[in-house]
Amino acid sequence: MFRIGEFSQIARVSARLLRYYDGLGLLHPQRIDPQTGYRFYSATQLPRLNRILALKDLGLALDQIARFVDDDISTDEIRRMLALKKAEVEAELREGEDRLRRIEARLRQIDEGDGGRAFDVLVKPVAAQPFLAIRSQFAGMDPVIATLREVSARVPEAPRDKLIVLAHSDFDDERLDLEIGFSLTRAINRRVSLADGRALSLRELPAVPSMAAVVRRDTDLDGHRAFGALGQWIEANGFSICGPCREVFLEPPFQGGDVVVEIQFPVERAG
Repeated sequence: MFRIGEFSQIARVSARLLRYYDGLGLLHPQRIDPQTGYRFYSATQLPRLNRILALKDLGLALDQIARFVDDDISTDEIRRMLALKKAEVEAELREGEDRLRRIEARLRQIDEGDGGRAFDVLVKPVAAQPFLAIRSQFAGMDPVIATLREVSARVPEAPRDKLIVLAHSDFDDERLDLEIGFSLTRAINRRVSLADGRALSLRELPAVPSMAAVVRRDTDLDGHRAFGALGQWIEANGFSICGPCREVFLEPPFQGGDVVVEIQFPVERAG
C-alpha cells in the first residue's frame, strides 16, 4: 500500500483532493494507521478513483457521482457518456475558434478602416444555366459545410461546372435558407440523392443582365469585409440589389488548396 502522498503521485491527483473525497465518502483510504492517523491507499483503488474523475469531468455533481459509483455503473456506459461529452467539448472549441477568428477579423477591419485591403468590383452579365441543387434551412455553418461536402462528392464531375450557394433569406446564422448545388454545362436526367434520402432537383438559374461581383479567398478568414466592400460599392455607384446573393466557388473546395469564392449580387440602377 501507499501513503497518501505516494498515492497522490501515482494517481496524479492532489492529496488535498483525496482527503476531500474521503470526507465525502467517495473514496476512503484502504487503511488508516490508528496510532499516527496516516492514510494508506492501494493501487486496486485506482479504477474507482478514475471513475470518480471521469464522472466529474462529465459535469456531474458529487452526490450524483456517489450514486453512480455505488451503483457500479458499467465501463461501457461511462465510455459512452465520455464520448458524448467529448463531442460536446469539441463543438464548443470549434465555436470558440470561429468566434476568435471573427473577432480578429473585426479588429483588423477597425484598425485598417477605409485604408485596408481594397476589393476590385466587377459588373458583368451572367447567362442562364442549368442548376442541380437542394434547398434547405440550416441551423449554423457546420451543417452547411457538411452539405457542401456531400453535394461535391455526389454530383458527377461531368457535366458539372461551378459549386454555387444561393441565399434566399436575410442572414441568420441559426436559420440559413440556402440552395446548394452545381451549375451544369448541360441538363442531365440522372437522379442525385443525399445520404438522408433528399434529392437534388434540376432547375435553371436565370440570366442576370448586371451582376456585381467581388472575389475573395476563404483563407482570408474575413469574408464579411468582401461583402461590406461590395455593399459600399453598390451604394456608392447608384445601384440596388434585385435578387438573391450567389457565392460561386471558382476553385473546387475540399481539395487542400485555397478556396476562391466570387460573391455575386444581381443589381439594377436605383430609382
